[in-house]
Amino acid sequence: MSRVLPARHYQGGYLVGFLIMGVAAIRVILFYEGTLRLVAVGLLAVYGLSYTAEPALSARVRWFRFAYFPLQAALMLALSNLRPFLDFSSVLYVPLCVQALHAFPRRAAWAWMILFAALLSATLVLGMGWAAGLSFVLMVLASAGFLISYDLLYSRTQADQAESQAMLADLEQAHQALKEYASQAEELAAVRERNRLARELHDSVSQVIFGITLTSQSARLLLERDSARVPELLDRLEELTGSALGRLRSLIAQLRPPQNP
Repeated sequence: MSRVLPARHYQGGYLVGFLIMGVAAIRVILFYEGTLRLVAVGLLAVYGLSYTAEPALSARVRWFRFAYFPLQAALMLALSNLRPFLDFSSVLYVPLCVQALHAFPRRAAWAWMILFAALLSATLVLGMGWAAGLSFVLMVLASAGFLISYDLLYSRTQADQAESQAMLADLEQAHQALKEYASQAEELAAVRERNRLARELHDSVSQVIFGITLTSQSARLLLERDSARVPELLDRLEELTGSALGRLRSLIAQLRPPQNP
């Protein structure tokens, strides 16, 4: 699946494009004189302003890139037709190749780069002759290949870094969610333990205390009617009381935190 490389700000090959424009501007100022210098500088100024604004405008206006590249190619053709011929101005096709990689899907970008390479070759061959023109074309295309490779590598590195940061943010969010879940699970476990102890207290100790109450009431009644049976009930009370204390100690021991070995 083809994709468009991110072009949110100036980076990689874009910055090299500004350097190429600066060198071309110096050559134009030194090479031309009078009216030709004004015309060449004006064409370069329009090229540079368009080049600078392209990333932001292409991101906001979807159709802008379809007008931008024909405009820049027309400016390059106008520069190439100035006489005497200036060879270095043709190198400005190279930054356009880098921009095409950022502005279009891969197949469309390669189509634009092939068109720019053809215009570059025709311009240099017509302006310098076959031998000198082809040698200069090969040198420029080799430089363009290096610049495009560098820009692709830089963009891939930036994309990997952004992906790593996004994964780190997701991991931090997942870690926070796990901490909240662990806190909720711990609280739920504490609630369950309290409920279990409450049930055990109700099912065991409360019944023993109820038995103690009944036995003590029976002893009170028998104290007047049949005092000979009172000692038996007192033994029963002692037994029930010991049982209640034992169960309470057991519950209290369960409430204590575990001792570290």
